[in-house]
Amino acid sequence: QRLMNAIILTAAVVFAVHVIVGADEGLTRGWTQKEIMMRLPYDNWRNYEDALASSPVATKTTINIIIYLLGDWLSQTIFAKKNILDFDTQRTLKNGLIGACFGPAVHAYYEFSDYILPVVGINKLYKILMDQTLYLGVKCSVYIAAVGLLNGDKWLDVKERVSERIGPIMFTAWKFWPFVHCITYSVIPAQHRILWVNCVDLLWNAILAGLTSQTEKDDNVIFDEVESIK
Repeated sequence: QRLMNAIILTAAVVFAVHVIVGADEGLTRGWTQKEIMMRLPYDNWRNYEDALASSPVATKTTINIIIYLLGDWLSQTIFAKKNILDFDTQRTLKNGLIGACFGPAVHAYYEFSDYILPVVGINKLYKILMDQTLYLGVKCSVYIAAVGLLNGDKWLDVKERVSERIGPIMFTAWKFWPFVHCITYSVIPAQHRILWVNCVDLLWNAILAGLTSQTEKDDNVIFDEVESIK
């Protein structure tokens, strides 16, 4: 298992480095190494914004998949203080699949939210309230159900798990995400909100991992489900 995980991890890192370093491919003739390294962050961001402008749904979905894969891998290894090769590949891939499904849905939600509640004045508060009630409840319920169904659980068991877990998950999320969304709707441009929320989610996972390590073993399932909240 470790050998297979090592191959997968190495391939992912090599591909990521290739994409990042290749941002200036064909443009660097005569550039020094220092010039190339200084240009890479800007040109990668420019390429991201170009992709966002030409294919917003596909780009945001790709980002969502990457964050779901990375977040699950981190939650199983680094955040759990385990070897980086000790992770369940199937679980990580399932999370990536869920991320792929959520990508277009989350994009559509933010478009709809901005349409009915433009980000001005008191609407910012209303948007946060909608995020932390309707959106959060539906998204978490779907995530818990998706994990259960992908694991082969029966529908009745999945429904019971959703009803048992949704309350604790939402109460935990309310201690963190409303403050994050104060920034989301006051500083972050609309086209970058999914990227911002996904990146903050990695920090959220780290916080949850620290909290989980101090609780009893039976409570660990909450962490596995809450880690997907955005």
